[in-house]
Amino acid sequence: MNVFFTRLARLAVCGCLGLAGCGGERPPALLQGSTMGTTWSLQIADSIPETTAQEIATVIRQDLQKLEAELSHWQADSDLTRWNQNLSTEWKEVPAALAETVALAQRISQETDEALDVTLAPLVALWGFNQKERRTQLPTEPEIQAALALVGWDKLEVETQPPRLKKHHPRVQINVAAVTEGYAMDLLNQKLQDRGLKNFLLELGGEVLARGNAPDGHPWRVGVQAPDGDKAESLETLALRETCIATSGSYRHRFEKDGRTYSHLLDPRTGRPIEHRLVSVSVLHPQCALADGYATALMVLGPEKGRQVAQKLGLRVIWLEEP
Repeated sequence: MNVFFTRLARLAVCGCLGLAGCGGERPPALLQGSTMGTTWSLQIADSIPETTAQEIATVIRQDLQKLEAELSHWQADSDLTRWNQNLSTEWKEVPAALAETVALAQRISQETDEALDVTLAPLVALWGFNQKERRTQLPTEPEIQAALALVGWDKLEVETQPPRLKKHHPRVQINVAAVTEGYAMDLLNQKLQDRGLKNFLLELGGEVLARGNAPDGHPWRVGVQAPDGDKAESLETLALRETCIATSGSYRHRFEKDGRTYSHLLDPRTGRPIEHRLVSVSVLHPQCALADGYATALMVLGPEKGRQVAQKLGLRVIWLEEP
């Protein structure tokens, strides 16, 4: 087990940035696009025809578009949104991706003292983090308690065979954003390997998956940078192979009110934004969805409890905190 704890202010792991030079070797093929309100990129070190590269790009776009239509909490017509709006407390069939992301999040919740909870959606809405414009007034205590009454795993059931969900209260709503990008990465990873690719670097929303080697035959190298720093300058370089790195940080989405900063990361146990020294947590794991979810959960737990849980789970973690 390797657990790293670094006392640096406002740092994050930025995927596909600060890659080391390829030693004069052929540069990797680069495919890129946008999805889920963010961007994706794929660097392929294998030698493939241009037509194959374009076919791969098409497959990636189609798969990501399908997942967004199933898992998005922004789209008014997504499968997730329709399930949230349905007031039935009976079992409802859902796409496999939705059931699987909920099941993954449920596993992570059980392993991290319920620091991750997909039923957090009412609180996300209450604090205004599901809207383009933040609310001008902070939630009141009664509002927070009312939203908390709809949060918790005891109010949701999931089955993956067949894929279906059941809410125990008609107003229960879910948000699977904490594992969506990682889940998409795992799906694309398998698709790329099925097409015969052995050496590539996939990035989605800042999360990175390294498979095989870079064109120079060495592991892919990803730079650790300050969120507001120069992308050309890396504070540290990680050598990655056959692993994924996912980062959760308090700097990504936040707002200020009366001189105080409120993070988009909400603690499902208190109903409020987290308040501790951690700026970001990055988890390295072979399965991207787990790296994604664990990073969020550890960020919610904070530096002390988070390290205890990470050690218990044998996770490789980079902790970055304010001095």
